[in-house]
Amino acid sequence: MTRQEPPRNQKVYARSTSYRHGPPPPPNAPSDEVWDLIDRLVADNPDVASSTTPETELKQRRRGDARRRRRRRDWRRVLDVFGSVVWAFIVVKLFIGDFDRVMLAAIAPQAVWILDFRWLLVLVLAALLLLLFNSRRLGLSLAYVIGFPLVLSGWKLPKFLIKKRSSLLVVGLAGIFTSIGARARPFIIALAIACLSGFMISSSEMPWVVAGTIGMALTLIWWLAITALDLLRSTAFIRAQKKFIDWALQRRIIDQITTPTLPNRVTIRSWTVEDAKKFRDSAGYSVLLTHLLQFWAECLDQYRKGPSVIVLNMLAAVSLTLQVILAFTFINLGVHTLVPTQFSSAGNPSWWTFAYYSSVGTYFGEIGALAPVGVFAIVAKLANGIFGVVVVGTAIVSISLNYRSVRTEADGEGVIRTLTGKAAEIREVSSQQHQMSFRDLENRLLATGWGLLGVTRWLAAQLEGQPRRSTTSE
Repeated sequence: MTRQEPPRNQKVYARSTSYRHGPPPPPNAPSDEVWDLIDRLVADNPDVASSTTPETELKQRRRGDARRRRRRRDWRRVLDVFGSVVWAFIVVKLFIGDFDRVMLAAIAPQAVWILDFRWLLVLVLAALLLLLFNSRRLGLSLAYVIGFPLVLSGWKLPKFLIKKRSSLLVVGLAGIFTSIGARARPFIIALAIACLSGFMISSSEMPWVVAGTIGMALTLIWWLAITALDLLRSTAFIRAQKKFIDWALQRRIIDQITTPTLPNRVTIRSWTVEDAKKFRDSAGYSVLLTHLLQFWAECLDQYRKGPSVIVLNMLAAVSLTLQVILAFTFINLGVHTLVPTQFSSAGNPSWWTFAYYSSVGTYFGEIGALAPVGVFAIVAKLANGIFGVVVVGTAIVSISLNYRSVRTEADGEGVIRTLTGKAAEIREVSSQQHQMSFRDLENRLLATGWGLLGVTRWLAAQLEGQPRRSTTSE
């Protein structure tokens, strides 16, 4: 049986399309040729420098810059003191009371009436500032004082940590702040409900006291449930690291930064200085990200093995104990306000008496100044001891110090493996693309004057446990 021939139109189409392919693309340019061209282009177009400036003028500029830096430093110190005082006054005024009126009444009672004209004092102070300073300096100073909390968190604290040069301290504080920030939303809600319930209990009005006591008990149970669920997982810092790394890998952000466009023998002839610097920066980012990922993994390993998890667990135990004491202080106060005969006391107990009674009750202790005799007071006493000993003691010690550490260890190990694996992948791919080792690539970057090479060498020195070495000495 003969094979059936395809139709003529199909044979013509196949014959016409099989010869339409163009010439093969030119091969990639050799690595030495690429970097020699980068050296020539960068050398022919150096950055603008001050080499033509006379030496005497440079010395005068340096002396003038030193004086200006000294004056700015002294002015910042004045603003730091003023900002601390202003924000301390704002916090005390919002959350404590009229501290200024109390202080002035203790120092000069006859001058308390001046505080009724605060608007006039503010107006006079604004006029003095406008007379003494120019508008630009005054505006920058006011912005500095108004944003002083942001200055502390975004500038002062990072500067202090950089001076300490302790990666364990930085990662430990980052872990603590991340854990606090992760629970900020439910904490603020629980705090608002608890404060409202405490205010209702302190009003001594019968329906408000009942509602406040029930609200305080429900808020305490809700918050303890949130805390227990949080303790069953690894720390928020490790979870945040894992989430961020997974997001970055899924979006292929690292690959987009470290993957250069390899030139061929034809396109390299039309290279400009911008093309050369773009290729050099891509190669430098490969080296930088490799060391950065390794340094990141080392910091997480120090956090995993360091005392940060234990500190977080101890903070959770202490804060939860204080919350139980404070909640049952208001609950017992509410029970006493509703039915005073539920307690036996020598006189009318104060709020501090109930606070002492609740703190002792966390381990089923008793005090002589106040004793439960009624059913509601005894139930509150038993609940105080159960929440104190069973929840705070057993849950924190057994779950937090053991199970949470195991989960943190396991999740941290997975994140570290992901970081080190990605660093090894970047190193291997970059060596294949540039056809040279990482050490040779660093030497090439040094020859072309790449600006971030000092950062990469500092990271490498931190990984090797060696002191930082300057680029010029190598």
